[in-house]
Amino acid sequence: MTDHLPAEAAEALLELATGGKPRVPKPAVVAANPFDHPDAQRRFRVMANLEELQRALDFPWEKWTVFLHPEQRQWVERDYSGPARVAGSAGTGKTIVALHRAAYLARTHPDARVLLTTFSDTLANALHTKLKRLLGSEPRLAERIDVHSLNAIGLRLYKAHAGQAMVDSREIMRELVQEAASAVGGHKFGLHFLLSEWEQVVDAWQLESWEAYRDVVRLGRKTRLPEAQRTVLWSIFERVRAGLKERKLTTHAELFSSLAGAISKNKNVIFDFAVVDEAQDISLAHLRFFAALGGGRPNALFFAGDLGQRIFQQPFSWKALGVDIRGRSRTFPLCQHNVRHLSL
Repeated sequence: MTDHLPAEAAEALLELATGGKPRVPKPAVVAANPFDHPDAQRRFRVMANLEELQRALDFPWEKWTVFLHPEQRQWVERDYSGPARVAGSAGTGKTIVALHRAAYLARTHPDARVLLTTFSDTLANALHTKLKRLLGSEPRLAERIDVHSLNAIGLRLYKAHAGQAMVDSREIMRELVQEAASAVGGHKFGLHFLLSEWEQVVDAWQLESWEAYRDVVRLGRKTRLPEAQRTVLWSIFERVRAGLKERKLTTHAELFSSLAGAISKNKNVIFDFAVVDEAQDISLAHLRFFAALGGGRPNALFFAGDLGQRIFQQPFSWKALGVDIRGRSRTFPLCQHNVRHLSL
């Protein structure tokens, strides 16, 4: 229903649905200036004089692109007892909140190292550019915020813990799956299905035995598989696993799962805080890695993303993987650089 309601009504409805109590609006005064109303102040800034207007117009556009609306600040500066997640549709300011959260954590914890990460190298480069704009006058602060894509930071940490990783490619996986499927024969499973089953189930959950594959819940997979079909599939995937081992290759899921185990075992605090943008596209293994990285510490993990924008990943339970979200907020677009958050 919230998609069809005004922002204020949608916020109140979601607040009720999640056990909260909506804010009671101030009664309207007939003769009052309409721009004095709280709802109007969320959308408009009234300039008191020409000098103030000119300052706004002359303000560098680079600074406006990283502008944090006052309504967003409460979520940037809030203390969370565990992991926190901000969600919202495209254009509601989630990335700006993530940027300011990383800067706030570095600023308020002078000896801390902060990881600011996202799904791809392209997005990470964009984050790095915006962070430089945000902290142009605080270079020392920016030095304590590491900006990397997930795969880049994974490879870097894996090298430090276990040595250089030889990671498979999409082309190699297609070749291995095709060879395994041809060797088994007597089935009607296509290459596309086999690749997706491997990536989203077997490799994602790091299944190492027939019993594990037989019993796994294939959440988000549209095709139902009785045990007889799973038996055939596992015979294919066993050959894929053997092919990877023979070539001394690892997958990204295996890399991040190994990292999670190493961090949990050694109890090392590699980063004091991690801020993740475009969090809807992180994988099972990524989440295990972040759970180990955060170690259950307050404020250690902050995610920004929207499950409705998920492109690459199947759904899964965050809590089951060790990330029990304690703080949630929902963003609503009102106008450019002006978003409203609802605490869930």
